[in-house]
Amino acid sequence: LDVFQTMPQFVYLIPVVALFGVGRAPAAAAAVVYALPAVIRITTQGLRGVDPAAMEGARSLGATPGQQLRQVQIPLARPSLLLAVNQAVVLVLAVVIIGGLVGSGALGYEVVLGLAQGDLATGLVAGAAIVCLGLMLDRVTQPTTRRQRQES
Repeated sequence: LDVFQTMPQFVYLIPVVALFGVGRAPAAAAAVVYALPAVIRITTQGLRGVDPAAMEGARSLGATPGQQLRQVQIPLARPSLLLAVNQAVVLVLAVVIIGGLVGSGALGYEVVLGLAQGDLATGLVAGAAIVCLGLMLDRVTQPTTRRQRQES
């Protein structure tokens, strides 16, 4: 995971474009692959951070490993899992403009088109829309995390 997290965003496009060609599918695949290492790391850290006493209690009551995961680990790791979702959204939005370079369309393409044509207004408006979208999605996922902390 360390290697994947240190690689620049463009590197993810090379094999994806070679496999899928140009379009929305390679841009979406590159965005998911770019966000995946952080999501995996945060999720595993959250699941490993569950109180051992809670796990021991579940085992002593005869819970199977699947039941322990569903009924103990996931509920107790919920703040970390929500943080993983939040980070996935932010990281995917970070690749939106780069996705515009491979013809993904939408806002990333508008930024690239504005820069290529020297139309600063188009690039700035599309870039501002991406920033606003990122802020909105970030705020939508954060309150649930804050409520979880206040309840515990």
